[in-house]
Amino acid sequence: MEKNIYFIGNAHLDPVWQWRFPEGLALVKSTFQAALDRMDEYPDYVFTSACAGYYKWLACTEPEMFERIKEKVREGRWCVTGGMWVQPDCNIPSGEAFARHLLYSQRFFKENFGFTVKTSYNVDSFGHNGMLPQLFIKSGIENYVYHRPDPVREKPGMTTEPLHIWESPDGSRVLCWHIPDGYGGEIRDERVQRLGSYNYPAMFFYGVGNHGGGPTVRMLDKLEALRKEDPERYLYSGTDKYFDDVRAKVDMSSVPVVSEDLQHHASGCYSANATVKAMNRRAEEGLVRAEKMDVLASALTGMTSYQQRITRAWERVMFNQFHDILAGCSIKPAYRDAYDAFGAAELVGTETSAAACERISWRVNTTKFFEKRPSEMRDRLWLREGEGGPVVVFNPHSFPVKTNICFGMGWVSGVLDSEDNEVPFQIVRAPYTDGRHYHQCMFETELQPYGYATYFIYKEDQNYQPKPVENEFTATANSIENSLVKLVFDPHSGCVTSWTDKTTGRELTRGGFARGVIVDDSDSDTWAHMIFEFARDVGEFSDARLELVEEGPLRMTMKVTTSYNRSTMSQYFSLTRGSNHVDVNVRLNFQEHYRMLKLSFPMNVEDPRAVYSMPFGFIEKPVNGQEEPAQKWVDVCSADGNGVALVNDGKYSFSVRDGELRMVAARGCAFLDHYGQKYRDNEIEFLDQGEQRFAYTLIPHGESRTDVIRTAELLNMPCELYQETHHTGDLPAVYGGMSVSVPNVIVQAIKNAEDGSGIVIRAFESEGKAVDAEISLDFIDTRVSASFGPQEVKTILIPSDKSAPREVLITEFPIEEK
Repeated sequence: MEKNIYFIGNAHLDPVWQWRFPEGLALVKSTFQAALDRMDEYPDYVFTSACAGYYKWLACTEPEMFERIKEKVREGRWCVTGGMWVQPDCNIPSGEAFARHLLYSQRFFKENFGFTVKTSYNVDSFGHNGMLPQLFIKSGIENYVYHRPDPVREKPGMTTEPLHIWESPDGSRVLCWHIPDGYGGEIRDERVQRLGSYNYPAMFFYGVGNHGGGPTVRMLDKLEALRKEDPERYLYSGTDKYFDDVRAKVDMSSVPVVSEDLQHHASGCYSANATVKAMNRRAEEGLVRAEKMDVLASALTGMTSYQQRITRAWERVMFNQFHDILAGCSIKPAYRDAYDAFGAAELVGTETSAAACERISWRVNTTKFFEKRPSEMRDRLWLREGEGGPVVVFNPHSFPVKTNICFGMGWVSGVLDSEDNEVPFQIVRAPYTDGRHYHQCMFETELQPYGYATYFIYKEDQNYQPKPVENEFTATANSIENSLVKLVFDPHSGCVTSWTDKTTGRELTRGGFARGVIVDDSDSDTWAHMIFEFARDVGEFSDARLELVEEGPLRMTMKVTTSYNRSTMSQYFSLTRGSNHVDVNVRLNFQEHYRMLKLSFPMNVEDPRAVYSMPFGFIEKPVNGQEEPAQKWVDVCSADGNGVALVNDGKYSFSVRDGELRMVAARGCAFLDHYGQKYRDNEIEFLDQGEQRFAYTLIPHGESRTDVIRTAELLNMPCELYQETHHTGDLPAVYGGMSVSVPNVIVQAIKNAEDGSGIVIRAFESEGKAVDAEISLDFIDTRVSASFGPQEVKTILIPSDKSAPREVLITEFPIEEK
C-alpha cells in the first residue's frame, strides 16, 4: 500500500486564551493574510482552517480578503474544514448547542463557499463526548480530526492506530485521524519518519499555532526539499483529500473501531470556573425556551418571530463555548468578556420568552364572570370584587408537568384554577430576603405539554376562605418527612444519615449523604493534566446548624449550614407534597486555594453501575472513582435499573467509586496555571472564590429513567408565571400545544426553519430503547410519526406549504444533500 504523507498546513488559532478576544480575532486576519501570501510564493501550497465564526468575522471586517479566500477555495488550495463555529469544548455544551454549532456553521459554509464541509476538526479540545459521531453524520460530516486524549497515558486500552473509526451509541460512524504528534510545529525528519512508519497514508500537521501564524517560509522550504526527493509520496493537502484517498485505498474492514467517548485529557476542565459553566447552562436553556415560546406565540397570535435576535445570541454562546473559555483555563480578563456575552445571550432569551408569553396571555380569556358585568365595568383590572387576580403559567416542555410555582407577593388568601377548583398553596419566604417582610405565594400547577393554564389569586382582604389542605409533613429537630420519604440529619456534620423510602422501607443511603468533602488539588494545574481522580480528602464541612425554615402544606425545608476554615455552605433540603424527590438549593461561600469541594452521596445500591448523561444521550462508565464529564444528570443504579439519580442545574464534573457518587461544587485552582507549582507566586488569583448558588435534586427510581430525565429538563428550564388582567380573549384558559405518544422521546427544540420554509423540531430518544413515536403538534394541527433507534436524535421539518413532515439533517438541508 502507498504510504503517502499528506502535509496539512494549518495555524491553530485560539481566539481567547492568554489574551482577550479582540487580540484573538485580529490574529485571524493576520494568519489568513499570511496564508494567502505563502500561496503566492509556493504555487502548490495548501492551507487548512476551521471555525465558521472566524470566517464570518473576516467577511464582516475584511470582505476583500474574504473574497480572495473564496478564490483559493475554488482553486482547491484552501481547505475549509471543521463544521463548527469554533473548536468548542466537546463535553460541556448541551446537545442543542452542538446542533447549533453544526447548523449555523454548515449553512454559512454552504452560503459562502457553495458546499458544506465533510470533515470536523477539533484538534485542541480536551476530550470528546460519545454522541458526536451521530451529530456529525446527521450534519453531513463523515470524517473527524482530533488530538486528545493520548491513547497510552490518558486512555489506556484505546487503539494506538491514528486511523480508526469512531462509533456513537446509535451506530453512527465517522472515520477519524487521531493526530499522534501534535497539530503544528516544524517539519522535522524524525516526525516524517515516524508518520511514515504506519501501514497506511498519514497526515502531518505543521505550522505555528495558538497565537496564530501558520506555516513559515522555513517550513515550506523544508517541505519543498522533501517533495523534490519524492513528489509522489510527500503531498501538499487538505484534510478532505486525505480522507477521500484513504477511503479509496484502505480496506475499511481492517480499520479499528472505537465505540466509547474519548476521555480523559484535562479532567480539571470539567469543573474549573463554576461561574462560566453555570452561565453557559442558563444561556443555552434560555435560548431554547425562547425559541419554543416564540414559535408558539407566532402560531397562536400571529406575532412576528424574533428569530434573528435569537440566532445572534446563539452566535455569542457558541463563540464562548471555545474550549479554552468554557473549560475555565483562560486569563481572568477574558472572563469579563465571556460573562458579558453569556449574560447578553441569556437576556435575549428572557426578553424573547417574556414577549411571546405575554402576547399569548393577553389573548387568554382571563375573566370568569365578564359577561355578567355591566358594559361600563368591562375594563382591564387585575382584581375585581369576588374574583381573584389572573395569572397564566407556561410549560415549555413536550411532556405534562406538575410542579410548584411562585407568585411574587405573599398577601394571598386563596388560589383557584379556571374551573373554580381550589389549588393548594403555601406562603414562603422570598429567596434570600428578609423573611419577616418579603414573602411569595407558592402553589401547585398542572400543565399540559407545550401549553399553559390560568389561575386566580385572591388577596387577603377579599375575604376568601379556602378549605384547609391536609399537611402530610412531620419534623423533629433533625428530621423531615412527607408521606413517601424521610430524611434524618446528623446534628454535628449536617450529613443525611438516613433517607428512607416509606413505601418500601428501603434505606436509600449508606450514611454521610450530601457531605461536603475537601479534596487536595495542590499538585495539579488548572487543566489537571495527567490527573484522573481527585480523591485525596483532607477535610470536610461540619459544625452544623439545623433550622426548619418551611413547614408545609406543600413543602417542608430543613436548612443545614456547615463550614470549613473560612468557607460556609447552606444546603436547603426540601420535600414536596406527594413526591419522593429531595430538592436541594445550595448557597456556598468558598474561600479555599488549591482545594476542591465535592459533595458526596453514598448510594445504597447493590452491584452499582454509573451512568453519565451526554449531549442528547448517556454512557455507562466503570465505578472506579475517575472524574467524568456529565450533563444534567448522573445515575447510580443496579443491573435491573433501580437506583438513585442526581440532577443538577450547572455542574459537569462527577465521579463514582463503588456506590459513592461525588459532584464537584467548587474548585479553587488558579487562573491559567499551566505548569503547576513551578511558576506559582503571590500574584496569582484563584477561581471559584466567594459566593455561588446552585441546585440539585436526588431521585430514587425504578427501571425507567423517565422521571429523572423530565426532572432534569424541568430543573434547568422551569415553568414561568405571568400576571394578567381581567379580559376576554380568543384563547382558552387552559391549553396544550403538543403530545408525544411515548415517554422516552423528548422534543428538545422547536424553531423556525432557517430558510423560512416551516417549523423544525428536534427530538431524541432518552432511555436507549428503540421506539415508534407519534408527535402530535396540535398548535399547528400536524402529526409526525417517527421511528427512533436507541439514543437517536431526529430533526424534522414541518413545511408551511402543508406537505408531509420529513426528517432533515441538523443543518436543515435534505438528508440526501450534504
